[in-house]
Amino acid sequence: MSISPTVDKDTVIARARAAIENRTKYIESLFDAAQESAAAREKVADATRAAEHANAEHAAAYKEAIDAGWTVAELTESGLTAPTPPTGKKTSKASAKRATGRGTPRRRVGAENTAGPDRQPDDVATSSAPDVSTEPQSSTAPAS
Repeated sequence: MSISPTVDKDTVIARARAAIENRTKYIESLFDAAQESAAAREKVADATRAAEHANAEHAAAYKEAIDAGWTVAELTESGLTAPTPPTGKKTSKASAKRATGRGTPRRRVGAENTAGPDRQPDDVATSSAPDVSTEPQSSTAPAS
């Protein structure tokens, strides 16, 4: 690589420093934004803790009023509201279904379900029919 005779060392270094300074501005901006974001998240966490504490105090005071003989109707008529239940992460219907099981029961595979959708599954505990084998039938058997 050859250096052009019209470019001097000071000019090249000045250009490099300008390029570095230009790129450094982005890092400074990114750093400041990250600090502001962290500070905002901390404020949210502090406010959440304060709200949870206030809600707990409200619930305790409300319970004390009820225990002292006040009725819910009397408190409501006085303009005093019942405490709101604690707010946690709300689960979607899909995640709630996963947590509690299937929305619809699975079909049992085997002889007990071969008669069609209108037939009730056999229940050994409540069935008055004599005991029969509950082993699954082969899927290659002809349907009747």
